[in-house]
Amino acid sequence: MNYSIESLKNVLSDPSTFQINRLAGRSYYIPKENVNLNGQWDFHYAAAPELAPLPSEKFTFDQKLVVPGHWQLQGYGSPQYTNVVYPFVVDVPNPPTRNPTGTYHRQFTVPEVWESHQCRIRFEGVDNSYHVFLNGQLIGYHEGSRNCAEFDLEPAIKRGEVNHLWVRVYQWSSSTYIEDQDQWWLSGIFRDVWLLGFHKQGHIENFVVNTDLKNDFADGVCGLTVSVGEEKDSFEGLELHANLEGRKAYSVGAQVKSNVTKLEIEVPNVKPWTAESPTLYELSVELRDSTGVVLSKLVQKVGFRKVEVSDGQIKVNGQPILLRGVNRHDHHPQLGRAVPLDFIKRDLQLMKQHNINAIRTSHYPNTPQLYELANEYGFWVFAEADLECHGLFECLRRPVDGSDDYEYKGGKLELFGEAKKFTSDNPEWKNAYVDRARILVQRDINQPCIIVWSLGNEAFFGQNHVAMADFIRKTDPTRLIHYEPDMEASVTDMYSRMYPRFETMQEFIKRNDKPLVLCEYAHAMGNGPGLLRKYQDLFYTIPHFQGGFVWEWNNHGMETESNGQKFYGYGGDFGEKVHDGVFCMDGLVDSRHDPTPGLLEYKKVIEPVEVTFHDGYIEFKNLFDFSNLDAYYATFKLSEYQSSFSRKIISAPTKILASGDLQFPSVPPHASYSVPFPCEIPSSSSGTVVLDVDVKTVKSSEAVPSGHTVAFGQKVFLKSSNKSSNVVEYKKDIPEVTVEDTSHGITVKSKTLDFHLNKLTGSVEKYTQGKPIIVAGKCANNLTFWRPTTNNDDSVDGLYWKKFGLDMMEVQVRNVKVTPTTKDNLLATLEVVSFMGPPVLSWGFDCSQRYSIYADRLEIGTSLTARGFNKSCVPSSLPRLGYEFAVPEAVEEISWLGRGPGESYADKKESQRIGVYETKFEEADCSYDYPQENGNHEDVTWLALKDGDNGFVINMKNRDFGFKCSNEYDVQQALHPHEIKKGQKYVRLDFQQHGVGTAVCGPGVEEKFQFKLEGPIEFTTTFWAGE
Repeated sequence: MNYSIESLKNVLSDPSTFQINRLAGRSYYIPKENVNLNGQWDFHYAAAPELAPLPSEKFTFDQKLVVPGHWQLQGYGSPQYTNVVYPFVVDVPNPPTRNPTGTYHRQFTVPEVWESHQCRIRFEGVDNSYHVFLNGQLIGYHEGSRNCAEFDLEPAIKRGEVNHLWVRVYQWSSSTYIEDQDQWWLSGIFRDVWLLGFHKQGHIENFVVNTDLKNDFADGVCGLTVSVGEEKDSFEGLELHANLEGRKAYSVGAQVKSNVTKLEIEVPNVKPWTAESPTLYELSVELRDSTGVVLSKLVQKVGFRKVEVSDGQIKVNGQPILLRGVNRHDHHPQLGRAVPLDFIKRDLQLMKQHNINAIRTSHYPNTPQLYELANEYGFWVFAEADLECHGLFECLRRPVDGSDDYEYKGGKLELFGEAKKFTSDNPEWKNAYVDRARILVQRDINQPCIIVWSLGNEAFFGQNHVAMADFIRKTDPTRLIHYEPDMEASVTDMYSRMYPRFETMQEFIKRNDKPLVLCEYAHAMGNGPGLLRKYQDLFYTIPHFQGGFVWEWNNHGMETESNGQKFYGYGGDFGEKVHDGVFCMDGLVDSRHDPTPGLLEYKKVIEPVEVTFHDGYIEFKNLFDFSNLDAYYATFKLSEYQSSFSRKIISAPTKILASGDLQFPSVPPHASYSVPFPCEIPSSSSGTVVLDVDVKTVKSSEAVPSGHTVAFGQKVFLKSSNKSSNVVEYKKDIPEVTVEDTSHGITVKSKTLDFHLNKLTGSVEKYTQGKPIIVAGKCANNLTFWRPTTNNDDSVDGLYWKKFGLDMMEVQVRNVKVTPTTKDNLLATLEVVSFMGPPVLSWGFDCSQRYSIYADRLEIGTSLTARGFNKSCVPSSLPRLGYEFAVPEAVEEISWLGRGPGESYADKKESQRIGVYETKFEEADCSYDYPQENGNHEDVTWLALKDGDNGFVINMKNRDFGFKCSNEYDVQQALHPHEIKKGQKYVRLDFQQHGVGTAVCGPGVEEKFQFKLEGPIEFTTTFWAGE
């Protein structure tokens, strides 16, 4: 095939030319005759196709590149992140003139035993488009970055000689306009490359497995359609043999009389495949010649299951299912989308260990090995086509400042109607769209985990999607079709929505003709998501609300460094002018793919067994769709957490009053089992009595170990009242006290006491009681109102709070009065009257603080009332309210009775149990890839800060509180964790804090979790000093 630089370049602007000489698609299998071509390749990088070399033995490559891999991550160009926009001028279908081109070269020889084999080259993934050459001849061309392609090398292959394989990869082409997924723009050969051999006398070219269930799902049928390739189209003497191994072996064979042969195997008493019980049968298919020699063989894992929509619900094997899913992008923090198999395996194991049962392959086909793991581990998979063109909307929206409402309100749908004319509703692009559906289905049609094909993501809805759906239904009528922008489900089998408001969810209650699936919800960016329980309760309550997929599984941070400091970069960290910033940091696992607090919360909310406590008994509700509870058992532990403290020993002994195991009978799906309390509950206690019940796995699996907790419940029977009597006072004679009242401060001193308050700022500058120094150092040492904004705060609440100056609150001290006394162990009282408000504005708090200094403690009674010039001057909500005190650097450990061990917030705390926890002070923060509010603990009865045997205890009178221990400063200004300043240790003691919500993309904080400013606020904080 003749070619020139111009002819090679021209196809890059032609949407009708998305492949040249690519072989017909086939279901995935790698024959045993294969050579993996991964490794180091010769490489040349050019700024444009015109500057890239053409195949020539005279050209000398002086660079190397690892395959699989991306050239931007190996020193050529830079990564660039965008969520929606294209990073170049939009001129459909033309790519940018500056079109970086990577030329790859590799030598290989054909194995001698392949003399009678057809040689092919197979690429599992190349971003974005590429020409393939062998020994100077043009072999073919392909577009579709995450789609596989296979080419026949026979026209140019040399046997017994060295072959020269060239691949010219282009960063941009017309297909870039329909590959605008929310991820890094990374180029190159990033998945496996195979040299394959297929026997010319005969080989299995393609095979399609179609399983069905009959006789009330008791018996299985495995239909097998095999396409045989043969050089001379003569099938004489060829035979197909299929063997299905399960509890029994089933075999069938047939003579090959044409290129398509159909076989069928019946399996009585079949064990169906589900995501809960992923039973797989091993199917082996052999093509033999007339002498019995095996010419071609493959092995495929098969699962028997039937997918349908019935009664407005997605049903598998006749049973409605609930999706507890995540959206997963390919990502590795050093390798980009060239993700090693071990890393993928770890991802899926973490998902199973956190009760996730469904994956949406957002927004493209994944590597074939992911589906094989999903078959084995058990996941419902929505397999998505490599298709998105969101940026075509953005280029129309910005000039008119159009709506970008996440529910398509305010004229957004009208703009979608215009944007679809570029490609989705343009007949010139029809074949390119259908090709993406074709490759999606043809490659992965045999994977039992896939129950739904998805037509892509955020590409509007046009005639080309209709054509995709038509192709899929004709090719594979056994699965369902999904596509969110088909708002009325005209060609799909379900309604789909992203980040819906709860009012919208209510509207769908009556639309029960088809199921509703939230293909994206609970945006997990930074400190979040909140609202998980509210969504899940709707899924449990409304039968045709069948769950969804949290956005998303992982952060996309790419490892980089600045001044020798490594960190995980996001948009803009690689010198990009066009980028979407931190929006790629929105996962349930961080950039290292380690769990965040959000994942722990999701695990709890979607747990498959609900544990509830009633009057005298425990109820276990089986929320599985198929499984009974035979594979699980329960443990119980009754604990008493002491709330009384000796000043000589700052500790909190925990008593285990009872513990043991509970065995389940065979509890069917959606049924309940009740058991009386397994131990006697004390009727009184000086502390807090808690019953913990855990549901655990009996046996280990490939993904989940034995003894793994899948669900838990907790009941607090007796709780400390947080009164002063809960701390044992250290009785001794009242010491002699001196009080010094000057123009700038008040000092109260005794032999064991040193207290100083600044009259100008109203802050406590020092408090020492006995051995421990309790307050010391530079910090607010007073009331504070701000929290470093979360990603979810930044879009709505944070802007609102800044408008009211809550990030700039100042103290205006109006009066300070000190009164010495020797009554009831009380040494002195200080009353501070102040006004706390922001500069510029005309509102604030009338604040009264009463410092009661005892021989063994400090009580701070606080009263605040908001006032302003008028009602509109006063904010309706606050980020938080509490004290922030510097503590000595000698404080090394903290312990507390409250929720833990991890962070918790009002609408994100179910995963954190009530108990006594202990940690090192410097480990109390929770580090997010993007700095923000973190490390809070809710529902705390007491907090102890310790330096060896010394220390002090803090509580709030008659109420629980929240706290954070840290030495982080300027978190609000930091863009990366290493930029956070470290300084004086401090403790934050919160009266209340606002929830976290999902407002960065979705509903904000639910009203009951908002910190509403309603009327006067009063609370008392007490510091109990150790001896």
